[in-house]
Amino acid sequence: MEEIIYFELDNWFCGRDYPNAEPFISWMSKDYGFCFGNDEWCKENKLCVEAGAIDMSTCFCISAPKSWVEKNCPKLLTDEECGSEFHVTYFDKEKDERVEETRYESCKYSKFVCKPDEDGYVYGRISDWPFREYKEENFGVHWNDWWWGSNDNDEDEEDVEEEE
Repeated sequence: MEEIIYFELDNWFCGRDYPNAEPFISWMSKDYGFCFGNDEWCKENKLCVEAGAIDMSTCFCISAPKSWVEKNCPKLLTDEECGSEFHVTYFDKEKDERVEETRYESCKYSKFVCKPDEDGYVYGRISDWPFREYKEENFGVHWNDWWWGSNDNDEDEEDVEEEE
């Protein structure tokens, strides 16, 4: 079986939570349709994706064949820099003035790749979610509610009906 690459991306900060480079910028763009949140796209590309919300962002744990990564995002397999510059504005109480700064978030492509632990399981570094096993029945997007908690509590639904 081909080697599987496990990588995690989150759409919160470009250059920190996903690489500040193409194709990652397009893949994580709302305009482009959040590719890793698109079930059909993931199935067509034979990717296994665990996705869900973390606070106000969407996180994706992606299991992909190495050949797919080499073809579509080969820099992910390198230690090249992929950080980004960003602007910060805040109020400095001591100086009683607004301050604007330019900062740089440094990171390497390899930071997004997750490795199996001693038992062979792979977990995200941002989400701590387990990656889906790479097999055909897992192709596509599998949404979870781990951040917000389960919505499967029948007792809560009964309480709502009684209150009405």
